[in-house]
Amino acid sequence: MSHPLHAELGCLQIERVAVDSQAAHIHLRNGQQFSLPSDGYLRLDRLSAEQRQDVRLEDGFIASWRHQGAGACDSLDLVWDELQDQSMRRLDQAGWDLQALDRRDQQLVALWRLQADYYNGGLMQFFANWGMPTFELAQQALTLIGLPAACQALRDLYAVFARLQDEPEDIALWDICSWLSEAENARIDELEEGFEALISSLPVQALHHFLVVDAERPLTD
Repeated sequence: MSHPLHAELGCLQIERVAVDSQAAHIHLRNGQQFSLPSDGYLRLDRLSAEQRQDVRLEDGFIASWRHQGAGACDSLDLVWDELQDQSMRRLDQAGWDLQALDRRDQQLVALWRLQADYYNGGLMQFFANWGMPTFELAQQALTLIGLPAACQALRDLYAVFARLQDEPEDIALWDICSWLSEAENARIDELEEGFEALISSLPVQALHHFLVVDAERPLTD
């Protein structure tokens, strides 16, 4: 589906696709290249050599194959994954000390953790895994890239269990839900279910911010 910001991300459009027996090689207008294994999620290994060459481009960002069983790839997802991977590699090099990274990398790591945990277990898993520092960083990053409703959803989530700070007993983050009422847990479920729609455009908005807005911002001493 086309997004208004696509027009400003034209450099990330697919220029051409070269397919051999091992991989689909995706070449973008900005010079980036990605090689996707034929036996990976594209499932090109199921196609004949002739069918593998029958690729079409949709909106300039999506490469797909016309034959049943084959997948598709979105250049924006490829670039977004690579951008986050770069920050995660720098986090690894820093001994997993998030505070050792610059603010940009911290925000990218927070967004990576948010997406990974949300899609694998939910927002409460995200909070339990990383605690308040990363939770707050994610809120800042969501606001920065233009997703204030998603940021508000995280604030609303925290508001459900914020009262537990006053409990005399030390409560493990993973045990939070067991301390909540049925109504409070229902509210968390409601926020969890609605969050996916709030971050559906996260990759394109994040790419626009980190690759376009940041690049245009003048350097300061």
